[in-house]
Amino acid sequence: MTVHTLLRSGSGRQSALLDIMTHRPSLLIAGLAIALALAATPYVRVASAQDVPRFFDPNERLARPSLAGLPRLRFLTSLDFPPFNFADAQGRVAGFNVDLARALCVELDIVDKCEIQAMPWDELDATLEGKRGEAIIAGHRVTAELRATREVSAPYFRFPARFAARRDAGAADADDMTPLTAGKKVAVVAQSAHAAMLAAWFPKATAVPVDTIEDAHAALLSGDADFIFADGVGLAFWLGSTASQDCCDFVSGPFLSEHFLGRGMVIVMRQDSASLAEAIDSALKSLEEDGTYREIFTRYFPLNPFSDGPVGSAPAEGKAERPDETG
Repeated sequence: MTVHTLLRSGSGRQSALLDIMTHRPSLLIAGLAIALALAATPYVRVASAQDVPRFFDPNERLARPSLAGLPRLRFLTSLDFPPFNFADAQGRVAGFNVDLARALCVELDIVDKCEIQAMPWDELDATLEGKRGEAIIAGHRVTAELRATREVSAPYFRFPARFAARRDAGAADADDMTPLTAGKKVAVVAQSAHAAMLAAWFPKATAVPVDTIEDAHAALLSGDADFIFADGVGLAFWLGSTASQDCCDFVSGPFLSEHFLGRGMVIVMRQDSASLAEAIDSALKSLEEDGTYREIFTRYFPLNPFSDGPVGSAPAEGKAERPDETG
């Protein structure tokens, strides 16, 4: 598979949507509208079970240390990263990360000890360090710097890179993107992780560098580009919005790359929290196995960024990883 992320320098945040939405007011408003609509809907089922990414080996046994001596588990988050963490129409903290934190509390059987507190992103680390919270679940990406100073969970979300094309191009059922993109114009945000990935993995494609993801959308709509190569999560929301003019679909499947795009989002704890991290990893695995993770995923991502081919379609058996991982 192939993960997309545009990494906001210095923030440590997995910013596939942040770079697309936080710095683009119109898309932030659209993203909030979508997130609020999803939060108001108990279930929006489009993705199939096979579409939802897995993070754990089903045959691996993870120890779960007792948390009986833990007086409190306060999850810290922010409100600026829809659909992961945001304020709903009633001003309550909501989102994929928030529902996942609540599910972890249930799985760990410590609901009475659990709290969720929202604050500005820039205050999260100091609050954790000051022991006014035990874990941050707000969109951190794994980095060497983070691992050197913090305990982190296993990854629980990844951002797939995707191709999208106009439906009239007849490319929706394509499997191998290498010959399909040869000599074709592919809109990609300049100097992004996707641009580097496109150059390395699809060298025969003709890159059309653009300044913003909105420019990439416009290039595809106008015919100035044959494809977009970008974050699958952001593309899924765009494809499902009126802004796309119902023009386009995903092509082929998702691409994930630790080399270009990192390992995904993690929960962050203090370095003295090894037992808590082990317990959270064990609980994350249980949520994956019993279907709870899938339920939360489909609640917030009805247009599944991991589906193969057109939005909402089921994946081809065994498809996902890039054939060669040479970088």
